Amino acid sequence: MRSNKPVNMDIDQLRGWASIMDKAMIVSLVATILAVSALGITTFLSFRYGGAVRAHEQSALDHYKGLESQAAQHEREASAAREKLAALEREIATAQGRAATLEQEVSLARTQAATLAEQADRARERAAAFEQAAREATERAARPPRESAPAPEPARTPLFDAAEIRRRLADLGKLVRDATSKTPEAAQEPQPEMAAQASPPAPAEPPPPPPSPFVASLQRYSGTKAALFLLGQISDAPAIGAAISADLGRAGWAPETWTWGGVAGIYGVVVLVRDGSDPATHEAAAALVDALGGAGFNASKGDWPANWGRFRGTLNGPQTPSPTDAAIRIVVGEKARKAP
Repeated sequence: MRSNKPVNMDIDQLRGWASIMDKAMIVSLVATILAVSALGITTFLSFRYGGAVRAHEQSALDHYKGLESQAAQHEREASAAREKLAALEREIATAQGRAATLEQEVSLARTQAATLAEQADRARERAAAFEQAAREATERAARPPRESAPAPEPARTPLFDAAEIRRRLADLGKLVRDATSKTPEAAQEPQPEMAAQASPPAPAEPPPPPPSPFVASLQRYSGTKAALFLLGQISDAPAIGAAISADLGRAGWAPETWTWGGVAGIYGVVVLVRDGSDPATHEAAAALVDALGGAGFNASKGDWPANWGRFRGTLNGPQTPSPTDAAIRIVVGEKARKAP
């Protein structure tokens, strides 16, 4: 039970309590100062760390933007490189076609040279025969008449005049030298009348070789238009496309070639027909698939996945005609030839 009586304290006790209060105040003041100092240090470090974090984030953002610009630049360079590669592939295909034409011309020139050599040999033989006949005629003309002849017969006109024979021999020798020294192109020029009389008729040219089964099976569809799409990332697509285009041209078709960039995942040689085409076009496409299969290609017939006038990627090739004009498309993809 609390007592309401006043407590009497002496001066020593009051001094003791005052001393305790002073010490408590000092301790609380020191604690307050330490707390304020800790708060200030924490705030300073927080601002400093926050600035460093913001600087690091800005640096990372700038680096990311730089990487994006570099990636865009690399993509543009890759696109330009693909276009250059497609142009080089077209030039290579053109050069291969020219080389094949030159080989045919060289073979024809060799055949003509062999024919001219045979004609020159025959001309030499005929010249030797004429020379022998001229010598015999000269000897007969130089012989004296026989004394035992009963009566001189009237002089007969010689069949060969010596001067005429020498002139013809000189002309023949000149023709032989010209025939052996002229190029095949010069040998095709008109010969003089004497050479036409002296030389035998030229032998008939050998019949042309029969067409290949690929060409023979497609000649009945002559005049059909076809568009060849060669995948740009396939290394042997230009050579295969050039071979197919050449055979189609020999069969009387009208092929055009484009390089198809930005597309992948197509295997073999795929023949596509535009929707709504006539039965003759479908028949020609089926015959083309069979001919390609017989020629050693992995050929198949497919359906165009979208509108005939729309396609993914880019087409590099002639501007006229348009790649969408032909009713038949031939796409050359990966592993176009059959494995041996």
